[in-house]
Amino acid sequence: MAKKNDEVCGFLPKIDAHSPQGTLGRLKLSDLKPTQNAVGMDEVNVKVAKIKDKSDSALEDYLLPRAVPVIIGNDGQYYLIDHHHLSISLWRAKGDMEIPAMVTRNWNSIAGKHFWKTMAANNWVYPFDAMGAGPNNPNTLKQHVKDLDNDLYRSLSWLVREAYGYVKDPNNAIFAEFKWGSFFRTRVIFDEQLTCKKNCMEMTLEDIRKADPDDYAEKIGWARYLASSPEAAGLPGFVGRSG
Repeated sequence: MAKKNDEVCGFLPKIDAHSPQGTLGRLKLSDLKPTQNAVGMDEVNVKVAKIKDKSDSALEDYLLPRAVPVIIGNDGQYYLIDHHHLSISLWRAKGDMEIPAMVTRNWNSIAGKHFWKTMAANNWVYPFDAMGAGPNNPNTLKQHVKDLDNDLYRSLSWLVREAYGYVKDPNNAIFAEFKWGSFFRTRVIFDEQLTCKKNCMEMTLEDIRKADPDDYAEKIGWARYLASSPEAAGLPGFVGRSG
């Protein structure tokens, strides 16, 4: 018999406001509060397709080593500080469900503005919108993973990394792709972005590839070149050119 979504990883204890740092437990996707406003929908779409094909046991095996890291706040909320792409992909593929979560910090004793100052000091909040504008007040952050916007340049940074244009630096992994996205945003402009008339925010790289494959290939090649250029030398995971 197939498991209900809430029974996947159901053997883990439920996390609550008093769970100490280091607790491995479970939370519902709807309980997670994002600490960024956007994701790259190209990456999300790939993950959704993979997740939909997984059996319940395979999904458990997939999720357990990918426990989402959370900060417990003074307001009783659970703030997601990584794996936003995984979380929205799970929501789109399976709906609301309980998933493995790891308590990175229990900060229910830190109130008000001090909480967000501490989050920022640890690089655990990215208060920018899908167009790269900000920083904005944390009150403007999305309240649910399902509402995350599409950032085309976050998709571009993912695609370049997948092609080994840079590496995911374990010492600076959180939000690294957004830093690369900001780098590409002012340097790589697709023709489709200039002629888009509606739903421009929803445009993905796959949409561009289908509409104008020649421009797509040219601009992706340019992005990969830029990633290895001296201009990108200060970005996390930079590898440069060999030889």
